Order: sequence, then C-alpha cells, then structure tokens
Amino acid sequence: MTESPASDLPTTGSATVEVSASAEDVYAFLTDLDRLPTLSPENERCEFLNDATAIDTGVQFRGHNKSGDYEWHADCEVTVAEPGKAFAYIVPPKFEHTTTWSYAIESTGPDSCKVTESFDAPMLALPKVYPGTIDGRCENLINACEKTMANLQAAFKK
Repeated sequence: MTESPASDLPTTGSATVEVSASAEDVYAFLTDLDRLPTLSPENERCEFLNDATAIDTGVQFRGHNKSGDYEWHADCEVTVAEPGKAFAYIVPPKFEHTTTWSYAIESTGPDSCKVTESFDAPMLALPKVYPGTIDGRCENLINACEKTMANLQAAFKK
C-alpha cells in the first residue's frame, strides 16, 4: 500500500435529516447519555466522568464502542452545549489531533427541526499518528453519521 500525502486523505463528513420533534426535544435526546448510544452503529454505552451528571461545557464522559470484533473506549469532553441548538465534544481531550463530533439543530417549525451530525478527524490524515491507515475509516464514519441520523429521525416518527 502506498502512503497518501496527508492532504489527500479525507478527514471530515456529515449527515443531515429532518426530524419531527422540537429542537429542544432533539437536543435533550442527543445529550442523554443513556439514549445517545441507541442511535449509533458503534457506540454501545456512555458514562459520565468526574462525578458529572448532566451535559454542559467542560463535562467529560466516556464512550464504549465496538466495530466488528474491535472494542475500545474513548474519553470525550463537551465543547458546546447550547440547548435546542448545538452539542459538540472532542475525542480524546488534551490530544493534539483530537476529533470533534458535533450536532447542529435548526428549528424548522414548532415540532420539526433539521439536524446535522458532523465530524472533523484530522488524525485520519496522519498515518504515522493514527495507525488508522484503516482503509475506508472516513467513509465508515460518514456511513455511521447517516445511520445515526436515520435512527434519530426514526426515534421521533409519529
């Protein structure tokens, strides 16, 4: 396998859906660490760290993930917590090449909103840092965003 220059490797992706729920209800769902894993194809459970009990800027939590036979956990730190508007966190905190996961929520009516999940994972372009020269990892993450957003949409079907 030839190593691609960092600038040639994809590092971002997103998916957007319309959801039949208020922006506030969607935000509450996305920031509920018991319900958040029900959306993701990789995340199996989450837990608060350092005695935290609710999402807020600076709060840390740990996600337990699985893809195929590979299992791992990742510590996360909330960077944006704007009820009804946005939620974002970095993985792992205090790492030079941290990944940012974010959810933008735009109200489109009293009981509807547009939600976008996105990621920015600069380490995907650094094969020497991320042994993730895992072929197709960016595409896998984009597919995961699409599945997560479809699951969110389905969770609010009336």
